[in-house]
Amino acid sequence: MPAVFDFDRYTQLFNDLGAAGFPAEMHGHLVGRLSAGARYDHGTWLNVASELLDARGTVPEAGKVQLIQLYDASLAELSGGGFDVTLLLPDDSATVDHRTQALGQWCEGFLGGFGLVEREGELSEEADSALHDFAAIAQVQTDLEESEANEVDFMEVMEYVRMAVLMIFSECQPEADKQAKPPAALH
Repeated sequence: MPAVFDFDRYTQLFNDLGAAGFPAEMHGHLVGRLSAGARYDHGTWLNVASELLDARGTVPEAGKVQLIQLYDASLAELSGGGFDVTLLLPDDSATVDHRTQALGQWCEGFLGGFGLVEREGELSEEADSALHDFAAIAQVQTDLEESEANEVDFMEVMEYVRMAVLMIFSECQPEADKQAKPPAALH
């Protein structure tokens, strides 16, 4: 995983700023906006990120660079034409309970970001269904014990979210962008 998606770096930034938000939720919000077709210059994205951080202080220059790198890397992955999309979540050394909670926060952020962007046209039934699934995932109740079954369940849900994001992103891009790459299929 590229360093730009190192969850611990963002957790540290949030802690240093006394931020009320969560790193996974902020990234989900960003990806939700990008998936719905929004594009921002770096200054606008930093303003959006600052609101999401809900911090007591201002973001230091190093934090601004980190947030800009997250924006650029997320957009590059989504529009890259492959099946690469990284969710900003704790790594495998974290408990399955902690990772599941972060995935719920990520989905909540995605829905919030996606919903703020004005789009033309209706979503396909498949995309609408995926958004409903994200809403259910956002409501996840955690207190999971470490087990192989819970680990497998987490990995399957995370992979579903990744593929659903690619499908939603592909569906919601302007026509000129759609012709540049084939749509991602959700299996």
